[in-house]
This record gives sequence, structure tokens and C-alpha cells, in this order.
Amino acid sequence: MLFLVLLAAGVALAGYAIWYYRMRRRAVAKAVPAEQAPLHHWTPEFLDSKRHRTDPVADSVVQQILNRGEINQVNRLFSIIVADDGTLPADLPAEVRQYFDQTATLPPWADPDLIELGQQIYIRHGVLISLLLSYKSLPECYACAKGAMVLFHTARLNEQNGSVDTYARRIAETAQFVMYAMSPGGLSANGRGIRAAQKVRLIHAVIRHYLRQQNWDVALYDEPINQEDMAGTLMAFSALVLEGLETMNVDLTDAEREAYIHCWRVIGHLMGLDDDLIPVNAADALALGHAILNHQMAASPQGQSLTKALLDFQHKLLPSFIDDEVNVEMLRFMMGNNMADLLGVPPAQRQDVEKLAGKVRFVTGVGELLDHTLLMAMLIQGISKLMLQAQIKYMDKKDGLNFYLPASLTKDWGFANPA
Repeated sequence: MLFLVLLAAGVALAGYAIWYYRMRRRAVAKAVPAEQAPLHHWTPEFLDSKRHRTDPVADSVVQQILNRGEINQVNRLFSIIVADDGTLPADLPAEVRQYFDQTATLPPWADPDLIELGQQIYIRHGVLISLLLSYKSLPECYACAKGAMVLFHTARLNEQNGSVDTYARRIAETAQFVMYAMSPGGLSANGRGIRAAQKVRLIHAVIRHYLRQQNWDVALYDEPINQEDMAGTLMAFSALVLEGLETMNVDLTDAEREAYIHCWRVIGHLMGLDDDLIPVNAADALALGHAILNHQMAASPQGQSLTKALLDFQHKLLPSFIDDEVNVEMLRFMMGNNMADLLGVPPAQRQDVEKLAGKVRFVTGVGELLDHTLLMAMLIQGISKLMLQAQIKYMDKKDGLNFYLPASLTKDWGFANPA
């Protein structure tokens, strides 16, 4: 019996190895043209023009339903958005059915080998990427003052007297979206990542409608959740994550970086990003991420409030025997002191930050050594996926996650909250 189990495991390992190395060889060859593609010149004038564009496709769907004033159809739309389910009801309004049909197609330049390799990178480094979302990507979004205003007005920390639990759910849903899109199969036909992207587009459209109803000051803050804001968020989740992995001394090849960014280029298309805002490669994506930060970064009470809520959430997650200063040091390590100061992160001793950085790099270095053997790589991938799922479940106390609309949106319109 033991012999048969070992034989089956050996066959499975051999099959995976053959598939992986063939896929990787094809992806590496395809990454070369991407690396050599001419880069964009992301000027402030170009980025300014994108602050007045949103997502007309998703906005139109939401507007048509809300204009009819049919509360049952509005609640049906909300139910579809929040349900953690890939299926759609048979009796959808025509415009909603058309939206889901038309926005499920990958762009013609999407490459399955690059997508598969990029998703393998996520599975290998998923726990580190999850940490980077919390200690780098999200706070760097908060550093963009105009975008932080939108987040502040719609964030769940404004509900239930700023409950950390409700904010934790927001973080968990962000991690869940990334997990859906970047797990193997997430961007294939009927993949959960595609459906998640479609739903997030509708959530953005609902929030835009809500803010406009609340007399959002377009002259001061530009369009809510505009094209530049969307691009900045996507770069924070992709190119700036790769930058964070490099800071941690995670060693990725050029082809692996291109494959990871290729996945997020596809996600950008699915999320309604304008074609001329989708970077051509990893270097272009990093340049866009920093161009948007340079264009929008400014201190704001809203950004600092969001960062404080994030720190409160991080403190709650730490075991009692670990000092809360670790979170402060980690934020300063990942973002740098200038941005941390702008966001109101408490001060930390330089030597303490450097000591923490050394420990993080040591742990990731050990992981990198183990990752270079196939058997250990498969084991690490399995453990990483289980840890990701455990992290998300720990942050959210319910049995499963869905894409939740803040209660303030539905209550202010007089609609039932389906969540």
C-alpha cells in the first residue's frame, strides 16, 4: 500500500515537473519581446487627463438601473455583486447580462503561458505578497490624497464607530480579490478572478454614483475612482509589490517579473483600465506606479486616518508577546521614512528598523534557497496557499467572504442591504 502511495506521488511529481518546465520555457521565450518593448512617457499632463475619465461601461449599467427607480432590481444587482458565487441568475436585467457577457473576454494579447507563470509566482510568494499589500500597497494608496478622500468616505472604518473588525473585512476582501485573480485558473474562462474583477467594476460604479449624489466636489478632487486612481491601485498591487519583494531580497528572474506584470496587465483590462494606461512591461509598470505617486502624493487627514486604522488592525493581529512597534518598523522598512512621516506613522529608531529588515531578509533568503528544489518548491506552494486562506479566514470571522457594499451606500438610498 505504501509503495502504491509513493508511486502515485512520484508520478504526480514527475507530471508536474514536466508541465512546469515546458510552460516556463515557453513563458521565458515570450517574456523577451515584452522586456524590449518601448516604454511610455508618463507625464503629469497625461495623468491629469485621466483624472476626468472613469469607467463608462460599468457606470452605464448602474445608471440605467438606478434611473428606473426599481428598488427590487437595485437590490438584485447588489445581491449579485456581494454573492461569493460565479453563477448568475437567469432573470438578470438585459443590461446587466450584457455587461457580464461582454466584459468577461481576455484581451487579444493575453498569453496563457505568461499568465500561468505569473500565477505560479503568486502561489510561491503569496504570504509575502499578502504582507506587502498590508505594509506597502495599501498605505501607499493612502498617500495619494485625492484617492484617499474616496476611500475615507466609503471605507468601513467609518461604520460602527470605526470598528477594527469592519476594517479587517475590507483588508480581507482585498486579499481575496488578489487571491481569486492570481491563483491558477483565476483568469481562465469562467475563472473566479474574472468574475471578481467584473463585480469590483460594478462596486466602483455604485460608489461613484453614491458620491455624486452626496455632492462630490469634482473641481477639487476630480472624478471619484477615476482612471489614474484605478491605475495607481493596480500598480500598487503589482509593480510596487515586486519592488517590495526585491526590498525583501526575493530573487525573481526578469521573465518571472514580466509574467507577474502580464497577469496584472490582463486584470487592468478586465477592470476597465484605458488601453493607453496599461503598461507594456515590468519596467513600464514600475515607472507608472512611481509617476502616479509623484503626481498625487500629499499629506491629508484622510490618508492619515486610514493609515491609523490600518495600524490598529495590524496591532490586533499580532500575538500578545510581540510588541506593537514591529508594525511601525515594518511600515517604515517597506515604505521608507518620507512616506511614513507623510502618513503619520509613529516614529521608530533607525537601528530597530534595520534590525527588523535584517530578520525579514534572512527568513526570505532561507525560503529562496529551499524554493530552488522542485520538491521543496511544491511543498512551499502548498503551505503558502493554506496560509493565505487561513489569513483571510482569520481576518474575516464569517464562514466565507463576499464583495460587500458599505451599509452607508444602501441606507442613504433607502435600499435593503443584501449582505
